[in-house]
Amino acid sequence: MQKKILFLILLTFSSFLLISQEVKDTINIPEEQQLYEKSLKQLDSLQYDKAEALLIEAVKKNKKYVPALMKLGYIYLKKNNLKMSEKYFKTALKYDISQWEALKYLGKIYYENKKYTESKKLLDSAYHYESQDPELLFYKAQLMVAGKAYKEALQPLNEALDILPNYIEALILRAEISYHIKQFNECIKSITDAIDKMPADKKEYSAYKLRAKAYFEIDQFKKSINDFNIYMEANPQDEEALILRASAKINTSDFISAITDLDEAIKINPNNPVSYNYRGAAKGGLNKFKEALEDLDYAIKLKFDYASAYINRAAVKYAIKDRRGACKDLEKADALGDQMAYRLIQDYCKGMQ
Repeated sequence: MQKKILFLILLTFSSFLLISQEVKDTINIPEEQQLYEKSLKQLDSLQYDKAEALLIEAVKKNKKYVPALMKLGYIYLKKNNLKMSEKYFKTALKYDISQWEALKYLGKIYYENKKYTESKKLLDSAYHYESQDPELLFYKAQLMVAGKAYKEALQPLNEALDILPNYIEALILRAEISYHIKQFNECIKSITDAIDKMPADKKEYSAYKLRAKAYFEIDQFKKSINDFNIYMEANPQDEEALILRASAKINTSDFISAITDLDEAIKINPNNPVSYNYRGAAKGGLNKFKEALEDLDYAIKLKFDYASAYINRAAVKYAIKDRRGACKDLEKADALGDQMAYRLIQDYCKGMQ
């Protein structure tokens, strides 16, 4: 019995010592660090506002507490408050110049503000400290693309993907580069790879638009339309997408649906000659020649040197047996340097005075 009582006393005393040690440890941890550690738990739960409040308190306790300054910069960057993000990252660097992630994110902020020279300096400085960070490599490639140095951008981008093969934004940017240098099949491959890796609840709609444009360039019009359909679930008022989808539909002889798209595009921007040109072509496909000529005349009124509109108007005129008028339009398109117009003149206008 006495042994049992002694054991309980020892157990209680041990527990007291542990609790005392925990209290002592907590007392020894600076308040700003305690607040910072609490904020990390909030960040893990994506509770950015609560984490922000805790970090601001931490900085009030110690204005030189770099971990809190860095996290505040990151939170404001996530919230797209670039001004506040810049403030905290700069303050962090003031107290610790070796914070390469602050340099990286400041480079990103300057890129977003189109301050490309400053962005390059910051990203190069960050790269000096850490050359294997995939996000930094992505930002460097992104900056090169902004400067239209497409082929040069492939090197850091491929390095980023070697380190992080599932880097969706990098795959999309590589596809964008491929599109710009007219490697459309490579573009489609990269986009498809990115789409396959996307979480089901986080669809990147811009990827579908880019792939739709690439499919259009290689004359895969039905696939192009399918991707535009997905993209426009989230972006129904994108004028460019409406026009390009309409053009793909014209190429599949779906003239009625093409006209519907172009009507919407014209509502968004009534002064774009491309919409009237394509709508005129679609109406011509439906043998609505009078309406087609009205649209094509207006397209040329908006853009007098619009070779494609002259060719489409020539096609309508030829269909209504106005061969002389058709050939005059083809001559205008030829004078504007359109190679198709020259070939059509050889086929249809020989012998005309």
